[in-house]
Amino acid sequence: MEPTLLKRAEELLKQEFGFRWKEIVQTLGTMELTSCAGKDLTSFMAFPERAQGGNHMWRGNCAPQVVQKILSFVLECLPRRKKEDFLFLDPMCGSGTSKDVADKMGLSCIQYDLNPNLRQGKGGWNALKDEVEDRADLVFLHPPYHSIIRYSGEMWGSAHPDDLSRCESYWEFIEKLNFVVRKMFLSLRNGGFLAVLVGDIRQNGIFHSIADDIMTIGQMKSWIVKGQFHCKSARKQYTGRYPFIPITTEHLLLFQKENSIQIPFSYRKHGTFCVLEQDSNAMTWYVLICTVMEEQGGNATFQELYEALADHPKARGKRHYRERIRGCIYEHRSSFQKDSHGRYYLIYR
Repeated sequence: MEPTLLKRAEELLKQEFGFRWKEIVQTLGTMELTSCAGKDLTSFMAFPERAQGGNHMWRGNCAPQVVQKILSFVLECLPRRKKEDFLFLDPMCGSGTSKDVADKMGLSCIQYDLNPNLRQGKGGWNALKDEVEDRADLVFLHPPYHSIIRYSGEMWGSAHPDDLSRCESYWEFIEKLNFVVRKMFLSLRNGGFLAVLVGDIRQNGIFHSIADDIMTIGQMKSWIVKGQFHCKSARKQYTGRYPFIPITTEHLLLFQKENSIQIPFSYRKHGTFCVLEQDSNAMTWYVLICTVMEEQGGNATFQELYEALADHPKARGKRHYRERIRGCIYEHRSSFQKDSHGRYYLIYR
């Protein structure tokens, strides 16, 4: 859309609606995604303005609307559970948003947190060491996003060794978070739900998706993408050397405990595939040769390719591997250009 047209629309909206013009536009712009098929909970959430509940000044706080939407959905999924018997648990409650929302909905909510000085709830509760003393119908887990915001020692009190926001590495964080996920899921009542709200992060130029890296457990009911508004990082200007994609979403994973005895789970597998040392049916001779040439600056002689690939699984023990290398290059003449000295150069078209 033309920038001049957008600018004119912005000016007209400001005249008509004042400071709320942007909230109105953001809400209208996402309505088709946030409401669908007669449902007001879809696979996309967007709350341009935060409702009342908890402390909006608490860094990393969760919008009350997220809690309300999930609570309403779980209540709908458990029609036989009487409202007065329903129990909601938030084990990393932060500023207390969950309790405020539950109180407005007339539901019982118990809050835990490592912070010993809670406004309401059980303070000083260590998710890595302490027992879950309550069996809930819904556990809402909103952990730190690794070390993006350090809580103990900065947001409250002194640095705590079991604070997930103080893990030394990202993978230590994921390992400890998975332990908490298992612990909270096992504590659910049969039929109960575990909701995990996490985000993507970028540290030292490396992108990590917490939602993609943590374990899945029980029956996954949904993967909800949530838009982020008014992020502190969005107001910064970055002048780094490399381009990047700003992170403007979070993810809410919803799991149900459909069977108390048999609980399915899965982990993401990590590893490194070394092209020069390992083989795969997915890797052809052509791909292998191109990769080796790229590693050597985009060009190589036949002799250099023979030496580089002599111990590769594709060549090892094969009498005619040299002929296979030559044949591959001849078969893909449009990808290689030969100079007068017998050196072949990769051609990118």
